Amino acid sequence: MVVLAVSYTPVASVLLFGSVFLSAAFFVYGLNTLYLTIRSKRYRQVHVPKLSARPTVAIHLPIYNEFYVVGRLLASCTRAAERYGPDLVRIYILDDSTDETSSEVDRLASEYRSKGIGVRVIRRGSRAGFKAGALQAALAETDEKYVAVFDADFVPPEDFLERTVPVLENDPAVGFVQARWGHLDRDHSFITKTIAIGIDAHFFLEQKGRNGNGYLMNFNGSAGVLRASAIREAGGWAPDTLAEDLDLSYRLQLKGYRGVYLNDVEVPGELPPTIAGLKRQQGRWARGSLQTAKKLIPSVNSSKKLSSKQKAEAGIHLTYYLVHPLMVVSFLLAVMADFLSVDVIKYAVNFSLPVLSGASAADSIALSIVFVPWLVFSVLVVLSTIAVLLYCVEAIRVQKLGLVENVKQITLLVILGYGISISNSVQALGGIFSKQTGSFSRTPKYAIERTGGTWSEKKYQLSFGRTTVLEAGAVALSIAALAYAWTTSNIGIMPILVVYLVGYACVLYLTVAQALASYGSRDV
Repeated sequence: MVVLAVSYTPVASVLLFGSVFLSAAFFVYGLNTLYLTIRSKRYRQVHVPKLSARPTVAIHLPIYNEFYVVGRLLASCTRAAERYGPDLVRIYILDDSTDETSSEVDRLASEYRSKGIGVRVIRRGSRAGFKAGALQAALAETDEKYVAVFDADFVPPEDFLERTVPVLENDPAVGFVQARWGHLDRDHSFITKTIAIGIDAHFFLEQKGRNGNGYLMNFNGSAGVLRASAIREAGGWAPDTLAEDLDLSYRLQLKGYRGVYLNDVEVPGELPPTIAGLKRQQGRWARGSLQTAKKLIPSVNSSKKLSSKQKAEAGIHLTYYLVHPLMVVSFLLAVMADFLSVDVIKYAVNFSLPVLSGASAADSIALSIVFVPWLVFSVLVVLSTIAVLLYCVEAIRVQKLGLVENVKQITLLVILGYGISISNSVQALGGIFSKQTGSFSRTPKYAIERTGGTWSEKKYQLSFGRTTVLEAGAVALSIAALAYAWTTSNIGIMPILVVYLVGYACVLYLTVAQALASYGSRDV
């Protein structure tokens, strides 16, 4: 019959309790995800009043080598300006480009100016401070009362300013308004369909949960409008993090301003169609978020304006990307437990009655101490996984997209979450320990919409990157650890190793396959 055996050694104890500690940390973030999912139902859409007189608005468009999408961006912004009032809106193109995008910008700016649209091109001659530097340079030359910001791949609707600016104008305590991101290319591929679910969950659940319950929320860097005087009062756009949007929005709220989220105002943008693009985007967010956490958590904790609940939620929000280094550490602990022959659950054939290996009255207490942490570990992992799955399911349900039709996408989203943990960890650790801000590496855009458009034949392709080597090493290590666990009958560790192997192998395969598909078009 099968006999369960658990080893109890100092090494086993260290690895065991380390795993339980990590699981507890995962549980905190997972529980918070579930909490915001539930609390999102308390969100109520803000009433948008009609204005008797419309205030002036500046539209800031930070551009860096966006040849394929800059025309689409300017066309949508000029339509919004014309509808709101062309004499009340000025479009600032913050062009840091180093390629033919600049000539396209000049051509378009001249064309729209001839039609009576106020368009101004600002060129700094360098990328100092990256996006934050460009926005701050434009702010210094902006006289308008409010500032709308759009990244190059977004397409604001014609009535965007009419549906956002009145919220700011009606309440001087509102520092910024954030609209919901939509997706131009959700149906382009299984990758974009999958990524869309993650973005949707953030807006439909997290932003609603935070804003509807009085917690600090973030400006997402695009598809929002900010009060120009509030930006200046909070210290302006700062270049000391790669998450200038998160940084500024928190500083605005620490100054006493509120953020407002408008879930019914959708501004579609372009999702990255490649895994390399996804890793670059997520890595930038990971590094920038933790840089912001390091910078602002002391101010958040010392603030007399915030409640303990607001401070706790802010701490979880700002440090969320710690999940990825914790995932990598968890993987390494599992590998160590395997190769050091720490038997999680081991099977053996015996014709005697079931007993615990080596059990005796003397060590029965020690065995109970071992079993309890493993039980805690298992329960926390299961609960954290359920929380994430409910998070994804609810994001699909509220949009009535069909759960059955999206089972594959939810599964892939979980797999990708494990798979990009290495690349995100590299950037997250850089955000924590490096004194350098790092380079703002943009996510390439290819003007893809729905099922149309291609990316592999266009420029701005990304190379493998150094993290691909680490991912290949993780795949090899996973396979070796699984083989060793099989030969030593350590079946308890195998499910953990399989999950990581699938995640790392999937991301590695897609990264390499897509890079080979675009070979010859590489130009960062």
